[in-house]
Amino acid sequence: MHILSEKAVSLYPNKVIQPMKKYLFVFLIVAAMAIGCTGGRGNGNVLSDADSIYQWENIRKYLMEEPELALRLIDTSEMRGVADVNYANYMRAQIYYGSPTMEDLDKARDYCLRVLNNQNPVVDSLQRIKIISLLVSVFQKTPEKYQDAVRYAIKGAEMAHKANRLMEEAEFYFNAGTMMERLQQGSGIAYMNSSLELYRKAARNSIAPLPMFSSNLGQMARIYAEEKKYADAISLLEERLLVIERIEKEYSTAPAGWIDQQRAYTYPVMAYCLYMTGDKERAQRMAAAFEQTQAGQQPGNQDDILFYYASSGNAARIQQIYDQLEPYYREKGDTISQNYVSLLALYARGLNEIGRYHEAYQVLDRFSVINDSLVQRERQQETLKYAQQMKTQEKELELKDKEAKARLHLIIILALVVFLVACIIFLWRITLAHRRLQEKNRQLFDTVQQMIQQADKRQEALDRLPEATLSPSQQLYNRICHLMRDQQPYTDSELNRETLAQMLATNYNVVASVIRECTDGQTIGDFLDDWRIRHAAQLVATTSDTVGLIIEESGFSSRSHFNTLFREKFKMTPSEYRKIAQEKKNEG
Repeated sequence: MHILSEKAVSLYPNKVIQPMKKYLFVFLIVAAMAIGCTGGRGNGNVLSDADSIYQWENIRKYLMEEPELALRLIDTSEMRGVADVNYANYMRAQIYYGSPTMEDLDKARDYCLRVLNNQNPVVDSLQRIKIISLLVSVFQKTPEKYQDAVRYAIKGAEMAHKANRLMEEAEFYFNAGTMMERLQQGSGIAYMNSSLELYRKAARNSIAPLPMFSSNLGQMARIYAEEKKYADAISLLEERLLVIERIEKEYSTAPAGWIDQQRAYTYPVMAYCLYMTGDKERAQRMAAAFEQTQAGQQPGNQDDILFYYASSGNAARIQQIYDQLEPYYREKGDTISQNYVSLLALYARGLNEIGRYHEAYQVLDRFSVINDSLVQRERQQETLKYAQQMKTQEKELELKDKEAKARLHLIIILALVVFLVACIIFLWRITLAHRRLQEKNRQLFDTVQQMIQQADKRQEALDRLPEATLSPSQQLYNRICHLMRDQQPYTDSELNRETLAQMLATNYNVVASVIRECTDGQTIGDFLDDWRIRHAAQLVATTSDTVGLIIEESGFSSRSHFNTLFREKFKMTPSEYRKIAQEKKNEG
């Protein structure tokens, strides 16, 4: 189930209620004006008549219809000391966030961050809370910035908690949970529940939190409905109806029709959840209550009830609602819109639920065509938006270019000097390290040669001893070494312990035991690899054969195994070993 939120800033941004966005922006501006009139002035002096045009009461007249003029007035008001830099930047951020003609989220974000990062003067905690709230709203508009929205919302909640601002703390946590839900379903539930608990606490002694509390209860219930947690959703919706009832009794300033609208948002979701839990009678009463609301008669509010009628198989009512909504969108010229696409999806869902599959398929076909058009249009709008941003950035770059060129030559010269010095130092260190490595490798080469010579001498001494003086193990080991030296069976990569034992006319367990006893614990494989690597080293030092050929001639079946073994044995690569051997030969 996919139930859309009734809030403009919703968990599911596919359904955008444009009028509410406009009213939200106006509300933010008016609130900002209130702050500006009391705390936004820079010096507290009595203003002259000449300054009166730059007061906030005058500037706010232009915020929606003439934002460019408003920006110029804000610039001048800051220059004349009517507003300090922080509040001026806050107002600029408001314009770039909410103006229909000048929206630029990057600029809105930058101005918010300027206020937060400014140390002279530093904004107080309440102003910081408002700035962070605006910054969260900016990030919420861009899916790529949802993670930033979560981070700043949590930061704002912590700040609001320290300032004992329950409502702001609650809304920050709800925004954090909302963004986390967009990123991953189920991840934001804990934050949203924390928010609702704070609203409950704040609402005990005040009616101010009730409207937002009601709205957030509705959003949370819709999330539970989507996750099929119908009992949890019903519990929240019942609480919401109680909150709405309290608002009706105690909230004398509620706009006309607002209570009716809130109930119209609640009843359809309640009807659907009750039906899904099997309480069909109560679900029917909720649907009937929705139909009796004034808001429920308006075409734009009938989408949600389709879920209930689809689930309950009320084909006639589904068709009636669709027949009302479809011409409504056509008359508005709104058939290539997200709202219309949502209607088609809901209508197709309803048809599918009652078994009218062919009609549902036809509706979904229309849905696909219109949705593709929407995607294309969104891409074009994004392209135009980025093009406009590029033009703005180009102008800014042109202004900065003159300043940058004055320093560019000096920077280049300094960079070149630093680079040359760094290169000289780097080359010197490389050369020094190379010499040290060469010397170390030469010492290693000498050590390896001495070890090979000592091993040969020990073998020669063993050969000179009368066989009668040797133990059976030493005699067999002597035979094995003679076999390795004379016939070089290890050059065959297929040689294994069984084959070696056959060549010695004995059992491979005996061979393994003798080798382990006479070589300080080597296995047959280690013993053969030792002969192979010595053979390979001899070829590397005395021939110009390629390493690949030497690997094959030495009986190795894996180049990587050879390279690893060679480096472990000689502490250098074959090419380094060959180079040192050649140098030693030339010196001799």
